[in-house]
Amino acid sequence: MSARSAVPLLIALLIVACSGCIALEKDDDLGPAGPGAVEPPWSGIPQPSPGETAPGPAPSATESGSTVVPVDPVPVQPGEYIPNPNPYNVSSVPLIRMDAVKPVVERATVFEEQYSLVYSARGLQVDVVDVPFIITFAVDAQNPEPGAYSRLVVTVRDPETLQLIADEGYNGIYGSAREKSITLYRPGRYIVTLDGHFVDVKVTMAAERTSGS
Repeated sequence: MSARSAVPLLIALLIVACSGCIALEKDDDLGPAGPGAVEPPWSGIPQPSPGETAPGPAPSATESGSTVVPVDPVPVQPGEYIPNPNPYNVSSVPLIRMDAVKPVVERATVFEEQYSLVYSARGLQVDVVDVPFIITFAVDAQNPEPGAYSRLVVTVRDPETLQLIADEGYNGIYGSAREKSITLYRPGRYIVTLDGHFVDVKVTMAAERTSGS
């Protein structure tokens, strides 16, 4: 082979060798992520390590462990004795000094709903955890003559025996006050029934807490 014909061959070999070096350097730059991987931008939030669970949101300071779910109502049965909620008409007297500083009381609302009752009833199963637990209801009579047609009876019963624990209502033996409440002082499960005739009723259930407790 002559020197003139060998020159192009040497140039071709040098080009092939250089191309291989460049390809190896590019493969090394990809790193362990593999080809096509893109480094995500920094979000400003620390990411947990593999196998570590990210912390969830902190619970609210006002939430209560009590729960309320709908169940079949247990209306007042014919002939069932409904005791007077306050037979001696005794007003409650707080057992505190008049000059004592009253603690700040907060209410954590557990349930709130509105019902329109026309010869119908609604039942609620209440699991009370925090006490006192207050059931408040506000009545709006649908009939222009509420004294003759509108009525509401709210009962609280034991879920096993269906024994009546407390009752309150609107009209009849309960009087004409449109907003009333029943307070439960013992944790446990209860069945609350709202039995009404021609009334719209708003029910609110809340657990009462003293600030700092």
